Amino acid sequence: MEQCTSIYEKIQYALNDLPADFAHKEMYPIRKSIAEIDLDKEEFRTSAVLALMFEENSRIKMVLTQRQEYAGKHSGQISFPGGKSEDYDVDFQSTALREANEEIGVHKENVCIIGKLTDVFIPVSKFLVHPFIGYHSSIPTFQLSEREVKEVIVFDLLDLLKEDIIKSKDIRINENQKLKEVPYFEIKGKVVWGATALILNEIRH
Repeated sequence: MEQCTSIYEKIQYALNDLPADFAHKEMYPIRKSIAEIDLDKEEFRTSAVLALMFEENSRIKMVLTQRQEYAGKHSGQISFPGGKSEDYDVDFQSTALREANEEIGVHKENVCIIGKLTDVFIPVSKFLVHPFIGYHSSIPTFQLSEREVKEVIVFDLLDLLKEDIIKSKDIRINENQKLKEVPYFEIKGKVVWGATALILNEIRH
């Protein structure tokens, strides 16, 4: 894509003044902010995700995915398309676009990257996540990776402004550990918490 449409240019302009840690703190389950972490002393892996938007019936839509169930820390969770950076990725933007293609069949030629959001550190899996916002030139036709993606969740971007979209509840993360009163977004009946909620809240702000 050569250009983004005007409304997306307005979003791009808004990204010049990110709320960053202010927005993240509202959705912390139990974690330090990236500003409090000395990444020079942390062992971590890098990853990137794509917050993908497109227009349908004059409404801006955004895309989330539900992970397949597996023996891992983020099994079954709601996330943005994305994943671990590889040595052959030119940069983190390339990681986000490659992973979106692998997970939901979105081709990079159809995506205009509008900008980048604030990085998110995930202590439980030691990942530093680089989030990008992209605009798809048409209504995407999704092709899911059966190994990685259980479901694609498409929602109206303006839903993020509803008063009752943010709630809290106890969330069990394993047999022995339960987090108390975790803030989350309720989107299409799904509980969206953790790193994905932090990124969504920055978009909301």
